Amino acid sequence: MRPLVLALGLLSGMGAAQAGEVLANGYGVRFDERIETAPGDLHGATVGRISIVRAADQAPVWQENTALRPGCGAIAPVTAIHDSVVATCGHLGGRHYTQKIIALQGNMPLMASVDQFDAPSPVRVERDGSLAVDVVRRDLFPGELTGPHYFLTVYRLRHDGATFGFVPSFDGDAAKRYWRHYRATRQTAPAAAVLPELLASLLAAQAGKPAICAELAMIAAELQHDGQPRAAQGARTAMLAWLDKLPAIGYPPFDPLACPGIF
Repeated sequence: MRPLVLALGLLSGMGAAQAGEVLANGYGVRFDERIETAPGDLHGATVGRISIVRAADQAPVWQENTALRPGCGAIAPVTAIHDSVVATCGHLGGRHYTQKIIALQGNMPLMASVDQFDAPSPVRVERDGSLAVDVVRRDLFPGELTGPHYFLTVYRLRHDGATFGFVPSFDGDAAKRYWRHYRATRQTAPAAAVLPELLASLLAAQAGKPAICAELAMIAAELQHDGQPRAAQGARTAMLAWLDKLPAIGYPPFDPLACPGIF
């Protein structure tokens, strides 16, 4: 059965009530708002409910009450990815977005969730048919970085005999997205202001662009002329410090010996 998206009072504003339903592979998937009350609570809290029913007889298959409210801005509460896979997207009061992939195969659906924090982006189908999504995280080094610093990680859905879930991806296809993120970040501010983000993107892009040494050399040269009293060795020391820290938040390691003459 081809997926059919049914608009059920779907409104674009995050403050408006949102609901959505998708029919796929003989099942209906809904994501509705509901009001949750507690003793002494006069108004209740607006939260959500995700439910799956058999399309033929509306028999319930699965249901989850969630703190998430339906919808992620331009991303609908429920989206058909292909014939047997749908994605739900919800938010916590207009921020902290979460997507859930539901595979409607067999007797029980398979599910995997990924948090997208403050920057939702749609699930996409890659060239090999796998599903991927971009996740931009911040506040990863509290006490060391002030102000918002955004770190991109591409997550790919792994579906094999042991795993159905999102895992970080640093393959050649993902590397292209990291490289674009690096180039965009380079345009936003001097290297000294976004050094951790730049280095994180370069580490992540190594599979698709092995020769990152030239970029590292340009960053080092810029750091020496950013108005700060940094000597050449000081700039390289600052870069090495972050290159050593970034694998702790999931980025691939870097071998300084791969770029002789820079470190």
